[in-house]
Amino acid sequence: MQRIDSTHSTWLFDEEQMRFCRIPRDVDPSSLPLDKEWQDYFGLEVDVSGAFTVALNAERTRLLRAWREDPEATLELELQPEITD
Repeated sequence: MQRIDSTHSTWLFDEEQMRFCRIPRDVDPSSLPLDKEWQDYFGLEVDVSGAFTVALNAERTRLLRAWREDPEATLELELQPEITD
């Protein structure tokens, strides 16, 4: 289990089952029944700058991006898949 604390949330990543959950930072994760809170993910990239990106689909066209210390809100990005000839 990997834990990442962002400015607004605590992110828990179950790397074996490729699922994550995000809870408000001021809530103790052990105090919640998290069974229904988990969501599948398809990749996690952590940047040296403190930013991290969670791929929500296999094509990596739906992404969540957050920062460990930056006050900006979490963003979801939707990208168009690359077309190759």
